[in-house]
Amino acid sequence: MIDEQQIEQLIERLVDRIEQANLAFLEEIGKSIKQLGKLMPSKAQQLINILKYGSNYNDIVYKISQITNLNIKDIDEIFHAFAEKDRLFYKQFYEYRNLSFTTYRENRALVTQVQALANITKNELANFMNTRALGYSVRDLNGNVVFKGLREVYTQVLDEAILNVGQGKSTFDTAMRNTLKQLGGSGLKTVDYKGRSMRLDSAIRMNMQGALRNLHNETQKIYGAEFDSDGIEISVHLNPAPDHAEVQGRQFSNEEFNKFQNDIDAVDYKGKLFTSEFEGKDRRAISEYNCYHYIFSIILGVSQPQYSNEQLQNIINENNKTINIDGKEYTKYECTQLQRKYETAIRKQKDIQILAKASGNDNLVLESQQNITQLTNKYREISKKANLPTKVDRLRVSGYKRVAIKK
Repeated sequence: MIDEQQIEQLIERLVDRIEQANLAFLEEIGKSIKQLGKLMPSKAQQLINILKYGSNYNDIVYKISQITNLNIKDIDEIFHAFAEKDRLFYKQFYEYRNLSFTTYRENRALVTQVQALANITKNELANFMNTRALGYSVRDLNGNVVFKGLREVYTQVLDEAILNVGQGKSTFDTAMRNTLKQLGGSGLKTVDYKGRSMRLDSAIRMNMQGALRNLHNETQKIYGAEFDSDGIEISVHLNPAPDHAEVQGRQFSNEEFNKFQNDIDAVDYKGKLFTSEFEGKDRRAISEYNCYHYIFSIILGVSQPQYSNEQLQNIINENNKTINIDGKEYTKYECTQLQRKYETAIRKQKDIQILAKASGNDNLVLESQQNITQLTNKYREISKKANLPTKVDRLRVSGYKRVAIKK
């Protein structure tokens, strides 16, 4: 079975490139601010026209275009590799039914369908990465935080810099400090079809996880129909959300699983009842929205569950253990949510450090580095206390280099 870690590894290469796009923009703005901060107003005004209407912004757009093309190209490989590995699980059922089993690459109709799903995802990614949809959260003239496009942000920051030139290095850095912190802390964002902005790396992760989940759910239906599946098994991962903790790893008949998915009391293959509500709320459907679980078509009585009842209960028991962090008790699932919170905060501070370094704002470099150190230490403390793996990939930011802080 495909697991969560394998899926994250497939997606991470796309996210790494998103960080490169963010880096390109932050470094270009930082260099421009640094140049302006060294000039007298008259000379700065001449330079700002070159920066605004010269090749600098176009270079950024070209860099983003290159990254977009590489990511789109990789989606085909990711989808086909995922589908190829995923199909191998079902070989046992074809053999049980005495049906011929073709490998993924031999099944041209299947390859064509997977390619069609990959094309949909490529189009969605292209929309995310369209430079007209990209930007940052910055403050407007009224002090409100709003989303602005790349060109608008680029122009606004340069205008703020020109207003503060000629005041001396220290005064210039202080005047630009909040702008740099806010821009670096925003992260490159994209606008979705409802007009909401979200971090581009988060959007790519969520979109790709949903796309691969949809790919699996669609193909497993095809396989199940071919070998006459009469049930499903739900995948397992550590530290599940409370409403899915007991249902993961269970096998259901198709009829009972449909009940579960439609908020109706359901009974699994071994007779365990799952009510439609959990702690006063409807249980979420499996393998939909942000659920990390996958559904596998099986033949009941033939497919042995991947996990025993004892193993599943051990996961629940481990997940329910509480960990004391700063005087408050958290379950392991809640600790994973804390991890995600700190990972985001660390990436934001690394972006600020990169921008501050490029702009020559040494005080802000040191401040952000101190924040990175404190946040990272806290992240490691939470991970160690909860015995959770640290996700190093989610802490990595392209272009970041630690700087020494004098004690």
